Amino acid sequence: MKKGLIILLLFPIVAWSQAYAGYVGKIPIHLEISINENDDDPTKGRLDGCYFYDSKLISIPLSGVFDNDNYTMVDGYHYFEDSVNDADEVFNLQKNGNQLIGTLKLKEDTFKVVLTKTEEDPIDDYRDPKLTFIKDSVSTYQDKQLVWFHEKYSGAQLFRLGNGFTQQQRETFNLKLDSLHLEDATGALDCNSWFELSHTIHLVDSQFISFRKSYSVYCGGAHPSHGTVGYTFDLTTLKLIDTIETLYPEVDFFKLLKDKYQDETDEFQDECDVFTEASNWDYKQWNLTPKGVNLTPSYPHAMTACEDDYFLSYDEISKD
Repeated sequence: MKKGLIILLLFPIVAWSQAYAGYVGKIPIHLEISINENDDDPTKGRLDGCYFYDSKLISIPLSGVFDNDNYTMVDGYHYFEDSVNDADEVFNLQKNGNQLIGTLKLKEDTFKVVLTKTEEDPIDDYRDPKLTFIKDSVSTYQDKQLVWFHEKYSGAQLFRLGNGFTQQQRETFNLKLDSLHLEDATGALDCNSWFELSHTIHLVDSQFISFRKSYSVYCGGAHPSHGTVGYTFDLTTLKLIDTIETLYPEVDFFKLLKDKYQDETDEFQDECDVFTEASNWDYKQWNLTPKGVNLTPSYPHAMTACEDDYFLSYDEISKD
């Protein structure tokens, strides 16, 4: 199994993953764990992985330890090695042949657990084929319709092209939107701590669809992730446009933005090197609008607060 989470330790380890399916009480679950043996004592080591209830499909991270055939795991977001059994959610399991048998303590309640080893990948073979897109609503832009869907288990939303677009446009871009929607849905299910997405439609006309995805995500670690991703579909060429320079190859966007917006007295611009460090614009996000282009510089993870929008009208661009 390839989804196991491997934790880097300060001593050598040997690791492999195992998948199980079975029950907590009467509720069916799938579990996958990565077993990390201590190199100097393979009867002991670390456990990392996740499980999900079959009715929800939302992954719950696990971390813990094993000693011979005894496995102890807790919610991975609240794992402290010296107080494993004090956690609110604790698996105490014993390996018996191809089974793990024991209990799950959830706060004051305790449930019997019986799990059987399976060759089925819990994510690829069981969870992902169950993901389902359900129609919500329709947004109309003149004669063109965007049809909104949500994924049943994750709640992730995204649109598809509907009436008003040609069959070729729908076939081409709806496949891309299916893929983007699936990525968002699996991301939300994999990260059950904090996973927020929203979409803003900036332009729908006879030539382009341009929209932005904003995200705020925390899946463990020191800091959450925030940011935006822009998408622009060319309805004529049937291609996703990666860079604004594809449409305006002769335009120096950094120079235009700097000439329009640079203010040497602005503390925000100074702290973020908005217009003094051109490399901040190398991987800029952008979107077309009816009146011009929104552009956003790109910063390292710890500096995403510096990412702000700057607008150039089509007249300003055409003068360059």
